[in-house]
Amino acid sequence: MKSSPPEFQRRFYAPPAAFKDGKITLAPEETRHLTRVLRLGVGAKVEVFNGEGRNFAAVVQEVDVVAAVLKVLEELPPRGESPLDLTLGIGLAKGEALDQVVRQATEMGVKRILPFTSERSEQASPERAARRRTRWQRLTRESLKSCRRSSLPRIEDPQDFAAALTGPETQKLLFWEEESGGGLQALLRRGRPESVRVLIGPEGGFTPQEAHQARDAGFEIVSLGPRLLKVPTAALAALTLIQYAWGDLA
Repeated sequence: MKSSPPEFQRRFYAPPAAFKDGKITLAPEETRHLTRVLRLGVGAKVEVFNGEGRNFAAVVQEVDVVAAVLKVLEELPPRGESPLDLTLGIGLAKGEALDQVVRQATEMGVKRILPFTSERSEQASPERAARRRTRWQRLTRESLKSCRRSSLPRIEDPQDFAAALTGPETQKLLFWEEESGGGLQALLRRGRPESVRVLIGPEGGFTPQEAHQARDAGFEIVSLGPRLLKVPTAALAALTLIQYAWGDLA
């Protein structure tokens, strides 16, 4: 007897425009996942999220080569979203490092992901930056399926370092491996801020001039300890500490 896929694998993404008159039309990519990967068909019950905070229970009504039509059964309570308004700024890095950061940041409840260029970062052309942003948007959709979030994090267009220092957040942190003053533990024991902006440098880290520039812009400069961490490790460590202290990771 064929076993059913686990519940967390039965989640599908459909943008708000795909909902009409109580029906949901899945895009070809989602339809292929439904039929070819999970081998589900008419009558299968699934969960659909619209990327804007809403989840629905649905049943498969029709399937063809390019699309599947689902009937909405009920709207489900929202789940998986952190109470902390958290923005991650990440220096552009080479290879697949940022792919990993995007996946993990989505799982960790980040609301916005802001790639930026700095003195030691990769300097991507506009065309390459656009391709990478499209890829990262796809990765966030894939990650939402498994981590049970309801809202897609917003991925901003790459900015320069000066622009990454601006923003309305009430708490701003820049993680710099050369910072020797400590203070991270005491900082995280403060009351929960309304919003947080975190900056993680590229391979090679921030320059002293950039750290001073961030401090002048209202950032607190903190360190993750005595060891040098790769970009994905540093981002995950920072987000874990912040969500544990101020968010819902407990």
